[in-house]
Amino acid sequence: MVIIMNHVLYEASFEFHPALLIPIVMMIYIPLFPSILKQRIDQKQKLDEKDYHYNEKFVKCFCIGGFVWCAIFSIIVLLSQIDMYNKIVRVYKQGNYQIVEGYVENYDPMPYGGHKEESFNINGISFSYSDFSVQPGYHNAKSHGGVITGNGQHLKIGYVYYNSTKGNVIVYIEKLD
Repeated sequence: MVIIMNHVLYEASFEFHPALLIPIVMMIYIPLFPSILKQRIDQKQKLDEKDYHYNEKFVKCFCIGGFVWCAIFSIIVLLSQIDMYNKIVRVYKQGNYQIVEGYVENYDPMPYGGHKEESFNINGISFSYSDFSVQPGYHNAKSHGGVITGNGQHLKIGYVYYNSTKGNVIVYIEKLD
């Protein structure tokens, strides 16, 4: 009698990445910049009236532009994350994904500092990912505690093809003994 013990290592779910908060936090602090810069200008030098108004207008234009840029950037990032979630995690939860089972081959780890994606193949299906990308699906490299650690691992991978840039996105990992 053969007993097969499998262990689920990863399953896709909604993930909120803290980097998505950066533009929102910037939008909160940008309106404070004019008063902060005005105080610094006043402290550093006594400007004549003409120079002072020029600097004040520049600071206000810079802050308004920065606020608008952050708002637009936040909306674009939010919409792209919703799109990726719908096309990856929701599809997985509905059961519309592919499965490949086999041994990890051609494993190429990502260095701790990044600068390239970690990649591998199973039965001719290629996967690549990075800790430094904000996307749904598995993206945890071995150098940062990931569960895919090298050639020869016997795994069952569930994946969804997203697009030509992202390729096959891992939504499920099961270790097979």
